[in-house]
Amino acid sequence: MRIAVASEGLDVAPQFAQCANFNYFTTKSFEIVDSQNIPFRSCTIDDCVRLFKTIGTDAIICDSISTVSQRILTDQGFEVVQQAHGNALQAAQRYIDARARELDNEVYDRL
Repeated sequence: MRIAVASEGLDVAPQFAQCANFNYFTTKSFEIVDSQNIPFRSCTIDDCVRLFKTIGTDAIICDSISTVSQRILTDQGFEVVQQAHGNALQAAQRYIDARARELDNEVYDRL
């Protein structure tokens, strides 16, 4: 899984459209195994979609995003997670931990 966190340096940016960079985290078995920082230069949401698809992004984490941008991203198959704060790595880890708990609950419910 590849996770993009809209960031200002190493912290979650207050607004998706105004972030300075994306911190990308690659996971395997719910563990972060790689990270990259990609500068974000003002571009359209369509440019973002192309970038996210090229990189193989599954989820986008941000603090706040416009309704229109969120709809475009979700319509393209990306999971958008809002209201993240603080350090980008910690925000990604919280997301991964939540996904792992969801999977555990699904497995438990099937038993």
